[in-house]
Amino acid sequence: MTVNQVGRPSKAKERIPEILRATAEVVTREGLAGVTFAKVADVAGMQRTLVLHYFGSRDELIGAFIEHAVGAMGTEIFRRDPGLPLRERVASLFAPGAYRTHEDLVVWTELVALGARDEEVRRRLRDLWAELWLPELEALLAAHFPGASPDDVADTVYALVCLFEAHWAFSIQGVVDERRRRQAERAALLILDQLTPEP
Repeated sequence: MTVNQVGRPSKAKERIPEILRATAEVVTREGLAGVTFAKVADVAGMQRTLVLHYFGSRDELIGAFIEHAVGAMGTEIFRRDPGLPLRERVASLFAPGAYRTHEDLVVWTELVALGARDEEVRRRLRDLWAELWLPELEALLAAHFPGASPDDVADTVYALVCLFEAHWAFSIQGVVDERRRRQAERAALLILDQLTPEP
């Protein structure tokens, strides 16, 4: 257990996740522009100085929020239900519940919009896709389709995540209904079916 300067056990393992959850709540209500230490502290039920203690600047807080909270959210979506057949897992990406909550979808949309204006946010999101999610999904498909070329696997993954992103962007705009959801699911399975069959 970590001991701080006055000899008490560190509460960082408890406080940092609390602060990041509170940040998500503020982003959901007010967007990223509304994130302040005072608002996050209020939602977390702690003093502003305590938030400042763990995150020295707003940029540091937003960076940690993107990497840890949003990174975990995306990883959870793509790793969900590992025991299901691959086609069912792919179909579930377009079903209600792919995002745990509507608020998670709002947070993601907020970050994507901010990434259009903020190079640091854009870099962090790009890193999540390029260094974590895309390679993980490529490894998953390569394991299921060992006869497929690496390029075909990468192309398939990219097409699937483009469809996933577009589907949920349309969803938050109110375009998606059950018919549209089924269309996205069917399109995803058609994309998946372009890979060589499993041996």
